[in-house]
Amino acid sequence: MTSPKDDRLAMIIAHVDGELQPADRTRFEAEMAADPALAAQVARHRALAQRVNGAYAPVLDEGVPPQLLAVAAAANDRGRPAAGRLIPWAAVAASLVVGVVAGRMALPDAGPLVSRDGALVARGQLASALSTGLASQPGVVKVGLTLKTADRRYCRTFQSAPDKLAGLACRQDGRWVARTVTTWTPSAQSAYRTAGSDTPPEVLAAVDSLGGQPLDAVAERAARDKGWR
Repeated sequence: MTSPKDDRLAMIIAHVDGELQPADRTRFEAEMAADPALAAQVARHRALAQRVNGAYAPVLDEGVPPQLLAVAAAANDRGRPAAGRLIPWAAVAASLVVGVVAGRMALPDAGPLVSRDGALVARGQLASALSTGLASQPGVVKVGLTLKTADRRYCRTFQSAPDKLAGLACRQDGRWVARTVTTWTPSAQSAYRTAGSDTPPEVLAAVDSLGGQPLDAVAERAARDKGWR
């Protein structure tokens, strides 16, 4: 069951993306006119969407490599685990709220994230992609937006087709620590096409809450080459 706050966030995202039906759009715009706080929240999300799209405009129209489409299709077609096997990481992450439950969850020492000292730390392919990947590069683990926060930390969004996860991770003590994780499934049309258009609303909201400025492609590469220092 979703909360009223979740429903409102979904409505804001749909309005910003132009996905509301005419009648719903009219009602929502009437609410905005009567509620300055709601109008300001919509304006923040619209500005965030514009920054995301502007930072990586050169890759918006890139074709999808056939081998990556095959990987995404294979991930979607995976069957359910046989009885007695461990629950897949995606099932654990389905209702995960990072920062609230991380210190209380017994996570398996496998998969893309592992619990360390009360934090969820990226490992394996995910850690490698966050450390060395660029938004313009394809991959089964796709890095999206990179930003630098007011306290000079680097944070990056990601989408992992093999693990069916998307999230936001920040560089901390030489590691990538997850701030938000949610389930995500690539589609045949949208997988790997753009850094921001396929990012789940929960991840965009987490980016918005951090503040800071997204890096363009040149600044992203420079930060990567300096080891995120």
